[in-house]
Amino acid sequence: MHRSSFVGKFASMSFVLALLLSTVLTGCSGGKEVKIGFVGQLTGSGAWVGQVAEIALKDRVEEINAAGGINGYKIKLISYDSRSEVADAVAATKRLIEQDKVSAIIGPEWSAAAIPIAAIADESKVPIVATTASNIKVTVDDNNKVHPYMFRVCFIDPYQGYALADFAYKELGKRNAAFITDVSAAYSVGIQDYFEAQFTKLGGKVVAKEGYQTNDQEFRAQISNVKATDADVLVIPTASYKDAGLIAKQAADLGYTIQYLGVDGWVADEILDMAGKELDGAYLSSGVSTESPEFADYNKKFEEKHQKKSTVFAYYALDALALIEHGISKAGADREGIRNAIENATDVQCFTSKVTIEPDTHNPHNKPIVIMQIKDSKWSIVKTYAPE
Repeated sequence: MHRSSFVGKFASMSFVLALLLSTVLTGCSGGKEVKIGFVGQLTGSGAWVGQVAEIALKDRVEEINAAGGINGYKIKLISYDSRSEVADAVAATKRLIEQDKVSAIIGPEWSAAAIPIAAIADESKVPIVATTASNIKVTVDDNNKVHPYMFRVCFIDPYQGYALADFAYKELGKRNAAFITDVSAAYSVGIQDYFEAQFTKLGGKVVAKEGYQTNDQEFRAQISNVKATDADVLVIPTASYKDAGLIAKQAADLGYTIQYLGVDGWVADEILDMAGKELDGAYLSSGVSTESPEFADYNKKFEEKHQKKSTVFAYYALDALALIEHGISKAGADREGIRNAIENATDVQCFTSKVTIEPDTHNPHNKPIVIMQIKDSKWSIVKTYAPE
């Protein structure tokens, strides 16, 4: 074969190969994908938290992808059930990172699972945005050093505990507080500690601290011990609305009435059906309320589409996704780039509000707290605290 003939054929083949490669690459650029994980309580004792959140996330991902994605990146949401167990939440997180190769993760919803997962985030260098895990140790270690890859979108326990103590002492005029607390839950113990510190600082007294373990069903002994004191307010800092409902119903069976104070773990419409009568007049704190008028249109559309109501846990999940969307808009599917964008997020419009992340804590800055009341088996917004 003459050299000129070989060169000509080689050049022709090169052109074809280049054309094919161009076509493949064009197809890839049109099909860019970023994987996001969700670790949620889809079954188990906390299923009411994760199930609606997953639906909300799927809706939002569908909306994003239908609009062409984020800078051309379509989102693939991969959800795993934590079964409301810490070990399962940890295993699901590792699977998302090691097998599915996700770029970021949403969840978990409770502190006991989020605290060990923070170390996994740091080791694997995958950004994780917790939704309602509010214990201070979720985003900082025992030396108060920030976990570089762990973030959250809810307020932290100290502020919730302080705000409730202020409200009880200054606005309700309460002076003698009692607790019935899930001592196996970091969330519950944390709020109790911060409430006690602020309440006693203001001049109040803690006259009873009764404990129980997660999934306990019987509280009459603890209630009787509180009843024997001069408590004028009973704080139940539980992450499960069922615990608060059972305590109130068993207290009523014992003929005991008292002013109840609750926390954002109570916020589920199911508590109104379960113990709305027994908890009538109870106050509780939350980061957001489904009763806020700005969510009315979303709530209506959600209920029409799914035949079930949206929840604050869906709102928080959408906030977490919004921060990750912000990261993708800056860095595509790059884990480190997403992390950097979230850490430096300033006034990023999320579902519930604009969010600025504090780089030294990875908490949302100035997250408001809403005081609500249960009245006639309905939610009522009393006031909103803005942190100093």
